Amino acid sequence: MEIRSYLNSRLMGKTVALLSHALDYRSAKHSTISGNLANIDTPGYRPRELVFDQELRRAVDKEGIAMRKTDEQHFPRSGDIFTGKGSHALETQEAEFDEADHLNIDKEMAKMVQNNLLYETAVKLLSKKFDGLRAAIEGRR
Repeated sequence: MEIRSYLNSRLMGKTVALLSHALDYRSAKHSTISGNLANIDTPGYRPRELVFDQELRRAVDKEGIAMRKTDEQHFPRSGDIFTGKGSHALETQEAEFDEADHLNIDKEMAKMVQNNLLYETAVKLLSKKFDGLRAAIEGRR
């Protein structure tokens, strides 16, 4: 086994890989929203968006992270929890958009704020994971 994959699997677990994917996704989403904002006054511009469900499915499938239902009330009973349409890794698709409408700067800014909060959350979780590893190496609790 290669040393890097050993360290990733034994020391970091799947959490770090999943958080890394989340940070990549949030960064791409930020770029997409920024593009929408930059073109807000461009006639005929069709907004773009990244869709999370498909990206999450790909990350989970790629990393082999399996979820297990241990109680009937843990997950929705109506089938797959990954519902909804999506695109794959870091690709954008045109959002459903009525030509009579125009991009709403308030909605785009709200998306930007929400995305930023989710990015910061992933960074904090990753930081805590590394703090725990550092504490273990230093022999602290």
